[in-house]
Amino acid sequence: MEHRTDLVVVYTPVGGGHRAAALAVAEAARARGLRVEVLDLFEHAPAVFGQGYVAAHLTGQRALPNFYGTAYFAANHRDGVLDPVRRGFDHVAYAGLVKRVVELAPRAVVATHHLPLVVLGRARRLGTLTAPLIGVVTDYTAHACWAEPGVDAFCTPCQLADLELVEHGVARERIVRTGIPIKSAFESIRVARDPARGQAMKVLVTMGGFGVGPIRKIVRSFAYLPFVELTVVCGNAPNLVRRVTREAARFGVNARVLGFENDMAARVADAHVVVGKAGGLTVTEAMSAGRPMIVVGAVPGNEKINEKMIVDAGAGYAALPAHVGPLAAWMRRSEAIETMGRRARKLVLGNGADRVVDEAMARVWHCEGSRDAA
Repeated sequence: MEHRTDLVVVYTPVGGGHRAAALAVAEAARARGLRVEVLDLFEHAPAVFGQGYVAAHLTGQRALPNFYGTAYFAANHRDGVLDPVRRGFDHVAYAGLVKRVVELAPRAVVATHHLPLVVLGRARRLGTLTAPLIGVVTDYTAHACWAEPGVDAFCTPCQLADLELVEHGVARERIVRTGIPIKSAFESIRVARDPARGQAMKVLVTMGGFGVGPIRKIVRSFAYLPFVELTVVCGNAPNLVRRVTREAARFGVNARVLGFENDMAARVADAHVVVGKAGGLTVTEAMSAGRPMIVVGAVPGNEKINEKMIVDAGAGYAALPAHVGPLAAWMRRSEAIETMGRRARKLVLGNGADRVVDEAMARVWHCEGSRDAA
Protein backbone atom coordinates (compact mmCIF):
# COMPACT_ATOMS: atom_id res chain seq x y z
CA MET A 1 0.00 0.00 0.00
CA GLU A 2 1.30 3.46 -0.84
CA HIS A 3 1.57 5.56 2.31
CA ARG A 4 -0.38 8.76 2.27
CA THR A 5 1.24 9.95 5.49
CA ASP A 6 4.82 9.72 6.75
CA LEU A 7 4.08 10.48 10.38
CA VAL A 8 0.95 10.58 12.54
CA VAL A 9 1.36 12.46 15.83
CA VAL A 10 -1.30 11.87 18.50
CA TYR A 11 -1.88 13.90 21.66
CA THR A 12 -4.47 14.09 24.42
CA PRO A 13 -5.72 17.63 25.24
CA VAL A 14 -5.17 17.41 29.01
CA GLY A 15 -3.60 20.82 29.54
CA GLY A 16 -1.62 22.44 26.75
CA GLY A 17 1.67 20.59 27.13
CA HIS A 18 0.90 17.37 25.28
CA ARG A 19 -0.49 19.31 22.33
CA ALA A 20 2.55 21.61 22.34
CA ALA A 21 4.87 18.59 22.24
CA ALA A 22 2.89 17.08 19.36
CA LEU A 23 3.03 20.33 17.38
CA ALA A 24 6.78 20.57 18.00
CA VAL A 25 7.33 17.07 16.60
CA ALA A 26 5.13 17.92 13.62
CA GLU A 27 7.09 21.15 13.02
CA ALA A 28 10.40 19.28 13.03
CA ALA A 29 9.07 16.57 10.71
CA ARG A 30 7.58 19.02 8.22
CA ALA A 31 10.87 20.92 8.13
CA ARG A 32 12.32 17.74 6.57
CA GLY A 33 9.57 17.57 3.98
CA LEU A 34 7.69 14.75 5.70
CA ARG A 35 3.89 14.48 5.42
CA VAL A 36 2.40 14.79 8.89
CA GLU A 37 -1.07 14.45 10.43
CA VAL A 38 -1.69 15.61 14.01
CA LEU A 39 -4.61 13.94 15.80
CA ASP A 40 -6.47 14.85 19.00
CA LEU A 41 -7.41 11.59 20.72
CA PHE A 42 -10.70 12.98 22.02
CA GLU A 43 -11.87 13.94 18.52
CA HIS A 44 -11.98 10.21 17.75
CA ALA A 45 -14.10 9.16 20.73
CA PRO A 46 -17.57 9.99 22.08
CA ALA A 47 -17.44 13.49 23.57
CA VAL A 48 -18.50 12.31 27.01
CA PHE A 49 -15.29 10.31 27.44
CA GLY A 50 -13.00 13.23 26.69
CA GLN A 51 -15.03 15.64 28.80
CA GLY A 52 -15.04 13.22 31.72
CA TYR A 53 -11.31 12.56 31.52
CA VAL A 54 -10.41 16.26 31.44
CA ALA A 55 -12.89 17.10 34.23
CA ALA A 56 -11.47 14.38 36.49
CA HIS A 57 -7.91 15.52 35.79
CA LEU A 58 -8.60 19.20 36.47
CA THR A 59 -10.72 18.49 39.55
CA GLY A 60 -7.94 16.40 41.01
CA GLN A 61 -5.33 19.08 40.39
CA ARG A 62 -7.42 22.07 41.47
CA ALA A 63 -9.55 20.82 44.34
CA LEU A 64 -7.88 17.65 45.59
CA PRO A 65 -4.14 17.91 44.89
CA ASN A 66 -3.10 15.66 47.78
CA PHE A 67 -5.60 13.01 46.72
CA TYR A 68 -4.32 13.38 43.15
CA GLY A 69 -0.77 12.80 44.38
CA THR A 70 -1.76 9.79 46.45
CA ALA A 71 -3.55 8.27 43.47
CA TYR A 72 -0.57 9.03 41.22
CA PHE A 73 1.84 7.05 43.37
CA ALA A 74 -0.65 4.30 44.23
CA ALA A 75 -1.14 3.61 40.52
CA ASN A 76 2.58 3.78 39.72
CA HIS A 77 2.97 0.08 38.93
CA ARG A 78 1.89 -2.26 36.17
CA ASP A 79 -0.83 -4.91 36.34
CA GLY A 80 -2.87 -3.50 39.21
CA VAL A 81 -6.20 -5.02 40.14
CA LEU A 82 -8.14 -2.49 38.05
CA ASP A 83 -5.82 -2.52 35.03
CA PRO A 84 -7.86 -5.04 32.97
CA VAL A 85 -11.02 -2.98 33.58
CA ARG A 86 -9.25 0.25 32.64
CA ARG A 87 -7.75 -1.20 29.47
CA GLY A 88 -11.04 -2.79 28.44
CA PHE A 89 -12.83 0.54 28.83
CA ASP A 90 -10.13 2.42 26.91
CA HIS A 91 -10.19 -0.07 24.04
CA VAL A 92 -13.91 0.52 23.60
CA ALA A 93 -13.86 4.28 24.20
CA TYR A 94 -10.95 5.06 21.87
CA ALA A 95 -11.35 2.45 19.13
CA GLY A 96 -12.07 5.31 16.71
CA LEU A 97 -8.47 6.47 17.03
CA VAL A 98 -7.15 3.14 15.80
CA LYS A 99 -9.53 3.23 12.84
CA ARG A 100 -8.41 6.72 11.84
CA VAL A 101 -4.70 5.99 12.23
CA VAL A 102 -4.98 2.82 10.13
CA GLU A 103 -6.89 4.78 7.46
CA LEU A 104 -4.00 7.24 7.21
CA ALA A 105 -1.55 4.35 6.61
CA PRO A 106 1.39 6.15 8.26
CA ARG A 107 4.99 5.03 8.14
CA ALA A 108 5.31 5.81 11.89
CA VAL A 109 3.13 6.95 14.79
CA VAL A 110 4.22 9.17 17.68
CA ALA A 111 2.12 9.72 20.83
CA THR A 112 2.88 12.52 23.31
CA HIS A 113 0.51 11.20 26.01
CA HIS A 114 0.19 7.76 27.52
CA LEU A 115 -3.54 7.29 26.86
CA PRO A 116 -3.29 6.74 23.06
CA LEU A 117 -0.64 4.09 23.70
CA VAL A 118 -3.23 1.81 25.35
CA VAL A 119 -5.21 1.29 22.15
CA LEU A 120 -2.42 1.86 19.64
CA GLY A 121 -0.11 -0.51 21.50
CA ARG A 122 -2.75 -3.23 21.36
CA ALA A 123 -3.29 -2.57 17.65
CA ARG A 124 0.46 -2.85 17.11
CA ARG A 125 0.60 -6.20 18.96
CA LEU A 126 -2.31 -7.57 16.94
CA GLY A 127 -0.86 -6.38 13.64
CA THR A 128 -3.74 -4.00 12.91
CA LEU A 129 -1.20 -1.19 13.08
CA THR A 130 1.85 -2.09 11.01
CA ALA A 131 3.78 1.16 11.53
CA PRO A 132 6.25 1.57 14.40
CA LEU A 133 4.78 3.24 17.49
CA ILE A 134 6.81 5.70 19.56
CA GLY A 135 5.80 7.09 22.95
CA VAL A 136 7.22 10.46 24.05
CA VAL A 137 7.47 10.90 27.83
CA THR A 138 6.68 14.56 28.58
CA ASP A 139 7.79 14.83 32.23
CA TYR A 140 11.11 14.31 33.97
CA THR A 141 9.75 11.10 35.42
CA ALA A 142 8.00 8.12 33.82
CA HIS A 143 4.84 6.83 35.49
CA ALA A 144 3.94 3.18 34.97
CA CYS A 145 1.05 4.19 32.71
CA TRP A 146 3.57 4.93 29.96
CA ALA A 147 4.93 1.37 29.89
CA GLU A 148 2.36 -0.09 27.49
CA PRO A 149 3.28 -3.29 25.62
CA GLY A 150 3.36 -2.96 21.86
CA VAL A 151 5.27 0.33 21.85
CA ASP A 152 8.40 0.09 19.69
CA ALA A 153 10.34 2.88 21.39
CA PHE A 154 10.05 5.34 24.27
CA CYS A 155 11.64 8.78 23.96
CA THR A 156 12.69 10.13 27.37
CA PRO A 157 14.14 13.35 28.78
CA CYS A 158 16.46 12.10 31.53
CA GLN A 159 18.09 9.18 33.31
CA LEU A 160 15.40 8.99 35.99
CA ALA A 161 12.70 8.36 33.37
CA ASP A 162 14.90 5.70 31.74
CA LEU A 163 15.36 3.83 35.00
CA GLU A 164 11.67 4.04 35.87
CA LEU A 165 10.60 2.60 32.53
CA VAL A 166 12.99 -0.31 33.05
CA GLU A 167 11.47 -0.87 36.50
CA HIS A 168 8.04 -0.95 34.84
CA GLY A 169 9.17 -3.71 32.50
CA VAL A 170 10.32 -1.87 29.37
CA ALA A 171 13.35 -3.40 27.67
CA ARG A 172 16.38 -1.09 27.84
CA GLU A 173 16.94 -1.22 24.09
CA ARG A 174 13.52 0.34 23.50
CA ILE A 175 14.40 3.47 25.51
CA VAL A 176 16.03 6.43 23.74
CA ARG A 177 17.12 9.67 25.42
CA THR A 178 15.84 12.50 23.22
CA GLY A 179 14.73 15.30 25.52
CA ILE A 180 11.19 16.66 25.56
CA PRO A 181 10.12 18.07 22.17
CA ILE A 182 9.51 21.82 22.10
CA LYS A 183 9.32 24.28 19.24
CA SER A 184 12.70 25.39 17.95
CA ALA A 185 11.92 29.04 18.69
CA PHE A 186 12.51 28.47 22.41
CA GLU A 187 16.02 27.16 21.84
CA SER A 188 17.07 30.18 19.79
CA ILE A 189 16.33 32.62 22.65
CA ARG A 190 19.34 34.21 24.35
CA VAL A 191 19.81 33.55 28.06
CA ALA A 192 18.14 36.23 30.18
CA ARG A 193 20.34 38.98 31.57
CA ASP A 194 19.78 40.76 34.85
CA PRO A 195 17.78 43.96 34.25
CA ALA A 196 19.83 47.15 34.36
CA ARG A 197 19.32 49.77 37.04
CA GLY A 198 16.07 51.60 36.32
CA GLN A 199 14.96 48.96 33.80
CA ALA A 200 11.70 47.13 34.47
CA MET A 201 11.99 43.51 35.50
CA LYS A 202 9.71 41.50 33.20
CA VAL A 203 7.91 38.52 34.68
CA LEU A 204 5.82 36.01 32.73
CA VAL A 205 3.08 34.28 34.74
CA THR A 206 1.54 31.24 33.07
CA MET A 207 -0.51 28.39 34.45
CA GLY A 208 -1.06 26.22 31.38
CA GLY A 209 -3.75 25.99 28.75
CA PHE A 210 -6.62 25.76 31.25
CA GLY A 211 -5.42 28.53 33.57
CA VAL A 212 -5.06 26.16 36.51
CA GLY A 213 -3.44 27.70 39.57
CA PRO A 214 -3.53 30.63 42.00
CA ILE A 215 -2.94 33.35 39.40
CA ARG A 216 -4.78 36.09 41.30
CA LYS A 217 -2.76 35.49 44.46
CA ILE A 218 0.45 35.59 42.45
CA VAL A 219 -0.52 38.92 40.87
CA ARG A 220 -1.37 40.36 44.31
CA SER A 221 2.10 39.40 45.55
CA PHE A 222 3.54 42.06 43.20
CA ALA A 223 1.41 44.81 44.77
CA TYR A 224 3.08 48.21 44.47
CA LEU A 225 6.52 46.75 43.63
CA PRO A 226 8.36 49.30 41.46
CA PHE A 227 10.04 48.57 38.12
CA VAL A 228 8.11 45.37 37.47
CA GLU A 229 6.09 44.49 34.36
CA LEU A 230 3.91 41.37 34.45
CA THR A 231 2.55 39.45 31.49
CA VAL A 232 -0.12 37.06 32.72
CA VAL A 233 -1.33 34.26 30.43
CA CYS A 234 -4.63 32.83 31.67
CA GLY A 235 -5.22 30.19 29.00
CA ASN A 236 -8.69 29.20 27.84
CA ALA A 237 -10.43 31.00 30.70
CA PRO A 238 -12.08 34.32 29.64
CA ASN A 239 -13.62 34.90 33.08
CA LEU A 240 -10.19 34.55 34.66
CA VAL A 241 -8.79 37.21 32.33
CA ARG A 242 -11.40 39.68 33.59
CA ARG A 243 -10.82 38.80 37.26
CA VAL A 244 -7.04 39.05 37.00
CA THR A 245 -7.29 42.38 35.17
CA ARG A 246 -9.40 43.78 38.00
CA GLU A 247 -7.03 42.34 40.61
CA ALA A 248 -3.99 43.95 38.99
CA ALA A 249 -5.68 47.35 38.83
CA ARG A 250 -6.84 47.08 42.44
CA PHE A 251 -3.33 46.38 43.78
CA GLY A 252 -1.36 48.72 41.55
CA VAL A 253 0.32 45.99 39.53
CA ASN A 254 1.58 46.86 36.05
CA ALA A 255 0.21 43.82 34.23
CA ARG A 256 -0.79 42.86 30.71
CA VAL A 257 -3.38 40.08 31.04
CA LEU A 258 -3.92 37.69 28.13
CA GLY A 259 -6.05 34.65 27.39
CA PHE A 260 -4.73 31.76 25.30
CA GLU A 261 -1.35 32.60 23.78
CA ASN A 262 -0.25 31.08 20.48
CA ASP A 263 3.28 32.49 20.54
CA MET A 264 4.60 31.49 23.96
CA ALA A 265 8.19 31.63 22.70
CA ALA A 266 7.85 35.38 22.15
CA ARG A 267 6.41 35.82 25.65
CA VAL A 268 9.22 33.81 27.22
CA ALA A 269 11.85 35.72 25.23
CA ASP A 270 10.46 39.01 26.56
CA ALA A 271 10.68 37.87 30.21
CA HIS A 272 13.50 37.76 32.73
CA VAL A 273 11.74 35.17 34.91
CA VAL A 274 8.93 32.67 34.30
CA VAL A 275 6.38 31.93 37.03
CA GLY A 276 4.20 28.86 36.66
CA LYS A 277 3.34 25.28 37.41
CA ALA A 278 5.93 22.59 36.82
CA GLY A 279 4.37 20.87 33.82
CA GLY A 280 6.94 19.12 31.67
CA LEU A 281 6.52 21.41 28.65
CA THR A 282 6.47 24.65 30.66
CA VAL A 283 9.65 23.59 32.43
CA THR A 284 11.39 22.54 29.22
CA GLU A 285 10.42 25.70 27.34
CA ALA A 286 11.61 27.97 30.17
CA MET A 287 14.83 26.05 30.81
CA SER A 288 15.69 25.80 27.09
CA ALA A 289 15.21 29.56 26.77
CA GLY A 290 17.56 30.18 29.71
CA ARG A 291 14.83 31.55 31.96
CA PRO A 292 14.87 30.76 35.69
CA MET A 293 11.52 29.67 37.09
CA ILE A 294 9.54 30.38 40.21
CA VAL A 295 7.39 27.28 40.55
CA VAL A 296 4.03 27.71 42.24
CA GLY A 297 1.39 25.12 43.05
CA ALA A 298 3.17 22.00 41.80
CA VAL A 299 0.81 19.06 42.29
CA PRO A 300 2.21 16.00 44.11
CA GLY A 301 3.39 13.49 41.54
CA ASN A 302 5.04 14.37 38.23
CA GLU A 303 4.98 18.14 38.84
CA LYS A 304 6.73 17.84 42.20
CA ILE A 305 9.44 15.73 40.58
CA ASN A 306 9.87 18.33 37.83
CA GLU A 307 10.00 21.06 40.47
CA LYS A 308 12.69 19.23 42.46
CA MET A 309 14.86 18.94 39.35
CA ILE A 310 14.76 22.72 38.85
CA VAL A 311 15.40 23.63 42.47
CA ASP A 312 18.19 21.09 42.96
CA ALA A 313 19.98 22.45 39.88
CA GLY A 314 19.80 26.04 41.13
CA ALA A 315 17.71 27.01 38.09
CA GLY A 316 14.71 28.24 40.04
CA TYR A 317 12.76 28.30 43.28
CA ALA A 318 9.55 26.86 44.65
CA ALA A 319 7.32 29.44 46.33
CA LEU A 320 3.92 30.03 47.83
CA PRO A 321 1.71 32.35 45.75
CA ALA A 322 2.00 35.21 48.25
CA HIS A 323 5.80 35.04 48.19
CA VAL A 324 6.36 35.23 44.42
CA GLY A 325 6.64 39.01 44.12
CA PRO A 326 9.11 39.47 47.00
CA LEU A 327 11.14 36.50 45.75
CA ALA A 328 11.34 37.94 42.23
CA ALA A 329 12.45 41.28 43.69
CA TRP A 330 15.15 39.49 45.70
CA MET A 331 16.38 37.70 42.56
CA ARG A 332 16.77 41.08 40.91
CA ARG A 333 18.60 42.65 43.87
CA SER A 334 21.00 39.70 44.12
CA GLU A 335 21.66 39.75 40.34
CA ALA A 336 20.90 36.03 40.20
CA ILE A 337 18.88 35.90 37.00
CA GLU A 338 21.58 35.41 34.36
CA THR A 339 23.48 32.86 36.46
CA MET A 340 20.32 30.85 37.07
CA GLY A 341 19.35 31.15 33.41
CA ARG A 342 22.63 29.56 32.34
CA ARG A 343 22.07 26.70 34.78
CA ALA A 344 18.56 26.31 33.38
CA ARG A 345 19.77 25.94 29.80
CA LYS A 346 22.28 23.25 30.81
CA LEU A 347 19.60 21.31 32.66
CA VAL A 348 17.61 20.04 29.66
CA LEU A 349 18.57 18.17 26.51
CA GLY A 350 18.13 20.32 23.40
CA ASN A 351 16.73 19.50 19.95
CA GLY A 352 14.18 17.12 21.44
CA ALA A 353 11.73 17.38 18.54
CA ASP A 354 14.41 16.57 15.96
CA ARG A 355 15.66 13.66 18.05
CA VAL A 356 12.12 12.22 18.27
CA VAL A 357 11.75 12.45 14.49
CA ASP A 358 15.19 10.82 14.11
CA GLU A 359 14.05 7.90 16.26
CA ALA A 360 10.72 7.54 14.42
CA MET A 361 12.44 7.50 11.03
CA ALA A 362 15.09 5.05 12.23
CA ARG A 363 12.31 2.67 13.28
CA VAL A 364 10.65 3.17 9.88
CA TRP A 365 13.82 2.29 8.01
CA HIS A 366 14.33 -0.79 10.18
CA CYS A 367 10.75 -2.01 9.65
CA GLU A 368 10.65 -1.26 5.93
CA GLY A 369 14.10 -2.80 5.45
CA SER A 370 13.00 -5.95 7.24
CA ARG A 371 9.88 -6.22 5.06
CA ASP A 372 11.90 -5.68 1.87
CA ALA A 373 14.38 -8.36 2.93
CA ALA A 374 11.55 -10.82 3.59
